[in-house]
Amino acid sequence: MTRLQTLLTLPMTLLLAVLAAPSLQAQEGKQSTGTDPRDFAPKLMPYYRYTELENGLEDNALTLFGLHAFTKKFAMTYEIPLGLNRDVAGTALNNGDGTCGGPTASLPPGPGEPPILIPAGDCDRTGLGDMNLRFMYRTDWDFLGGDWLVGTQIDFPTASDDKLGNESLNLGPLLTYVKDLEAYPAPGAFVALMNFYFFDAFKDDSRDDTSRYVGRWFVMLPLSKPGPGLFDGIYALPEFQPIYDFENDHFSFWAGPEVGKMLAPGNIVYIKPGFGVDPDEDKGDREFTFEIGWRYFLD
Repeated sequence: MTRLQTLLTLPMTLLLAVLAAPSLQAQEGKQSTGTDPRDFAPKLMPYYRYTELENGLEDNALTLFGLHAFTKKFAMTYEIPLGLNRDVAGTALNNGDGTCGGPTASLPPGPGEPPILIPAGDCDRTGLGDMNLRFMYRTDWDFLGGDWLVGTQIDFPTASDDKLGNESLNLGPLLTYVKDLEAYPAPGAFVALMNFYFFDAFKDDSRDDTSRYVGRWFVMLPLSKPGPGLFDGIYALPEFQPIYDFENDHFSFWAGPEVGKMLAPGNIVYIKPGFGVDPDEDKGDREFTFEIGWRYFLD
């Protein structure tokens, strides 16, 4: 994995250089919930997520997520799983003697992701996960009455243990369409369709090729006006994720109804349960997820 190891310093070097550069101010965006892909106001958005796959694998991840705006039309997000615990004790790889895995044991860690080898040993690992950087540009295209964003996501193999990452440098070109819902009674409603295609640029020889489509489709529904009351500033943001793995000719679908509240301008909290639709055990589809997070607009 020498070629990949030489790439590990690149994302952190790039991220530090970017964060040291000037950024836009967040005054305009502070009146929003931070959920609109067109909103490039700088934000810090850490979250915790629990994930259980149909095959029994469990992940607990504390992730640092944020947005840095270069201009009003060009921005970058960074996503770093600072603490990731992956547990396979509930899978078929449990040997029943306090150990898991074996010489040829493997398990897909998520939908469309290459299987990871699980040699005999402890049933869980904790450490740093794979980080990603996403670059987005808001175009001037006038098509279908909405806004269009283009860009790419780069997944870096920064995991501290082979069982916590993909050992691959993946690229994910993206195309996003956002349409305001003028017929919805409350202002600020929109539909956002984010579409990615991921493929591996470099990878460890032990990992399979990556070739998958990932959709992240949102519907933003403000439920109450911002204000000081307990039930003020509440919104619903259902998300739908269709995923097609071209390598294995497999389709999976997940839905997560996010509910959030604006505590104050530029200060938002949310919870987000998620459910897999007819998940496939052999393909590593998600059965259940739960996420809780915070969005804070930076001055």
